[in-house]
Amino acid sequence: MSAPSQRAAFLALVLEQMGAPYRWGAKGLKPSASALRLFDCSGLVTWCLQEVGGPDWRATHNTDRLWDVCTPVAIEAELLPGDLVLYGRPGTKTADGRPVTREDPNHVMVYVGAGVVVGASGGGSTTLTLADAAAAGARVKTFPRIAYRGDVLGFRRLPFSS
Repeated sequence: MSAPSQRAAFLALVLEQMGAPYRWGAKGLKPSASALRLFDCSGLVTWCLQEVGGPDWRATHNTDRLWDVCTPVAIEAELLPGDLVLYGRPGTKTADGRPVTREDPNHVMVYVGAGVVVGASGGGSTTLTLADAAAAGARVKTFPRIAYRGDVLGFRRLPFSS
């Protein structure tokens, strides 16, 4: 599959997951034949990438690894649909004052264009059951602007086939 068609297939698959419940650590798990798949933020990205013929990073990649291995995109104006927006803390200091030598991404969304991002959101490490997710409104959903959270860390491009 060419990079443009793989990118388009990835983005379409991400959008097909709209409404799927969030669950911390879920990487596309489908609890039953009639159930929706379950995702956390990095699980949505890695499952969709693998489904369109990309590397199978589900067992090895979270937001930190996506930040480290995907190609940086310098500025928001260079984003393409299917690129990643990562959120978190810049490398500064830990709570006890020790220096942090790297950025600390803790959330990832997929850019779809016109400033809109989509991803598994609203959960966190306390969202371990479907009841937790429902109570928190945690699911795959859209936000009308990249900075829906104030801690945009940067942008990355997935390794679509060339």
